[in-house]
Amino acid sequence: MGSQMEVIEKTSGREINNQKWPKKPDEAEMIASKEKSENCEGERNSQGHGIGVRFMRKKQKRIEKLVGGQFDLEMNFIIQDMESIACMVKLLDSCDVTCQAEVWSIFTAILKKSIRNLQVCTDAGLIEHVLKRIHGVNNMIADLLVDMLGVLASYNITVRELKLLVSKVQGEKQQWPPHAVKLLTILRQVPQKLSPDAFFSFPGKSAAAIALPPIAKWPYQNGFTFHTWLRMDPLNNINVDKDKPYLYCFRTNKGLGYSAHFVGGCLIVTSIKSKGKGFQHCVKYDFKPQKWYMVTIVHIYNRWKNSEIRCYVNGELASFGEITWLVNTSDTFDKCFLGSSETADANRVFCGQLGAVYVFAEALNAAQIFAIYQLGPGYKGTFKFKAESDLLLAEHHKSLLYDGKLSSSIAFTYNPKATDAQLCLESSPKDNPSIFVHSPHALMLQDVKAVVTHSVQSAIHSIGGIQVLFPLFAQLDYKQHSSDQVDSTVCSTLLAFIMELLKNSVAMQEQILSSKGFLVIGYSLEKSSKVHITGAVLELCLAFAKYLSNLQNGGPLLKQLCDHILLNPAIWIHAPAKVQLQLYTYLSTEFISTATIYNAVRRVGTVLQIMHTLKYYYWVVNPQDRSGVVPKGLDGLRPNQKEILSLRALLLLFVKQLIMKDDNLMDVLQLLVALMSEHPGSMIPAFDQRNGMRIIYKLLASKNEGIRVQALKVMGYFLKHLAPKRKAEVMVGHGLFSLLAERLMLHTNVISMTTYNVLFEILTEQICTQVVHKQHPDPDSSVKIQNS
Repeated sequence: MGSQMEVIEKTSGREINNQKWPKKPDEAEMIASKEKSENCEGERNSQGHGIGVRFMRKKQKRIEKLVGGQFDLEMNFIIQDMESIACMVKLLDSCDVTCQAEVWSIFTAILKKSIRNLQVCTDAGLIEHVLKRIHGVNNMIADLLVDMLGVLASYNITVRELKLLVSKVQGEKQQWPPHAVKLLTILRQVPQKLSPDAFFSFPGKSAAAIALPPIAKWPYQNGFTFHTWLRMDPLNNINVDKDKPYLYCFRTNKGLGYSAHFVGGCLIVTSIKSKGKGFQHCVKYDFKPQKWYMVTIVHIYNRWKNSEIRCYVNGELASFGEITWLVNTSDTFDKCFLGSSETADANRVFCGQLGAVYVFAEALNAAQIFAIYQLGPGYKGTFKFKAESDLLLAEHHKSLLYDGKLSSSIAFTYNPKATDAQLCLESSPKDNPSIFVHSPHALMLQDVKAVVTHSVQSAIHSIGGIQVLFPLFAQLDYKQHSSDQVDSTVCSTLLAFIMELLKNSVAMQEQILSSKGFLVIGYSLEKSSKVHITGAVLELCLAFAKYLSNLQNGGPLLKQLCDHILLNPAIWIHAPAKVQLQLYTYLSTEFISTATIYNAVRRVGTVLQIMHTLKYYYWVVNPQDRSGVVPKGLDGLRPNQKEILSLRALLLLFVKQLIMKDDNLMDVLQLLVALMSEHPGSMIPAFDQRNGMRIIYKLLASKNEGIRVQALKVMGYFLKHLAPKRKAEVMVGHGLFSLLAERLMLHTNVISMTTYNVLFEILTEQICTQVVHKQHPDPDSSVKIQNS
């Protein structure tokens, strides 16, 4: 193996498919052939110990080549040689399964240790290399590769890589490609990206920092605020307690000024007012490596009392104190660095990643900081345009972010997308006054880099949007490769991916609405085998409903979801009874009680849809013999009679609440009373023609007295303007006056003054739109009894 690795190191590369490979085409083959012969010889060897030693030696050589020395998962785990990644993949093709499994397991652990390792593999195009090979590996190696691909794709996935991934899951001849279902599980991991798409990467080497140009005068009169997202990514765990990595340092050539550095897991904010004299404030917050934090350090200037420092972590106040932080000097701040002290020695440089960096010439308040936190780690704008973010923000947060105060108070800002080679372009609004002596642009020193990654959300836009996933639902009944089995987890995997895409992305929601996504998905579920309609699928459908019902503009999507999935009996009729009970229990209780449901669901259409469902799907006795109605849902196992009765009860409860919701009747009844009062000529005949009195007597059974009173007022105006002959036909012919008393006594044995007053109005046909709660004034001689 030693000679083999030397051969690889000595070869001068040439590019094949954008990767470095040995110059002579037969060299890699010679290496692979030699390893293959060694493997065959090992297999013939009866002593398993010899084989194990050989595998361990090969594994160790490959890993040591990657990290540039003796590998240790705690001490030395940073990948140093990008070209060796492609070579390792090529060599592993000829290794036995045990060796491959060990190498890939360790390699995945290495990737999880540092973003730098993920970036190196991204630059090497590892996702593409692995996807092109995964069809030829066995199940164990495929599991390991899928695990590794999930880690890589969560960090970065390009349009080309996503297209390749989608092509690897497209089936043919009613069969999934090899390991396609496993590859689909990557989709569940990919949207869960908690890091910004662009960031500054600090390697932790001496003099590796971002150097700012000299600042003429530090803004202090309104206080100032330093703000960024950060992630500590130490090279190893040896000197974590000894190093003092600086987050920022803004000082004069005399050493006066402001800085913040880490000691262990704590952040120390320092203000040096004169040589050897200063103040420090310790933020006692446990900053852990490999995790992103939003850090906002607010300096509040008070002229007549002690000034303050407030430190916020992830939008919440973590520490505060009264500190006289003001540095009173006329000197230029010419020792200004991000990610380093002014000395820039190895144990005082930041090792990790920073998002966009802001300094505001104002002390931000807690509400503003919490609103900024809602924008997430990827934000790098200047708070000027409401439509700049694809996130769904509350209105009160939008008003705080985009009222102009934040934008106008930016002293300077640097973000990793506004760079030119090693130059960081200062990106504050042009109208803001400059605090710099000359040019405001900063310089990335040593190996500090601006890294730009791609999320699956941005990549999926480039290949056609969320619609590219819909054909995969048509493959639900495809058999596994080299098997006759159908995998029932595919549907839940795809739905979970779509759910993650929909969350907090207006563009994705608009795409699924315009493409009628839930209609397409519902049709696919209706036509596919019912083994896919599992408890997990139901949970995801309910999660969609809960999310959309709480969404300010989620009504149209919720309506689409209800019409084509939740209220589509063809999807659910053959599902396990437990699943159906859970669905209809939710619809008739939690779902119907949400305030937004009545804006999303067509009440008349939904009632008809439920009646259709009861008639054709949830019948107790087959209706064909007695009524000629051809029942549906006979092509599979149905719930038993007892379960059908329970399901019918839930569906009827849902319909009852949809019709008889008091809160949704009061305003309609008030409008009806007003219209009958103002336009009796058109309203009374229409009311009579549509048998409106039937509805009135239905409403008189309401438990809400307000509903009953308004219904009586509608009756009063109807009788007042009805011809005597027609009035006798309607009221006397059907005994409605005696029925009126029965209805009013359903919920009480005592008639309140309010109800009595409206009954008196009906008796005398002196109706008014206003509800009178006190006793009517005594009638004069002109008042006559009209209805008795």
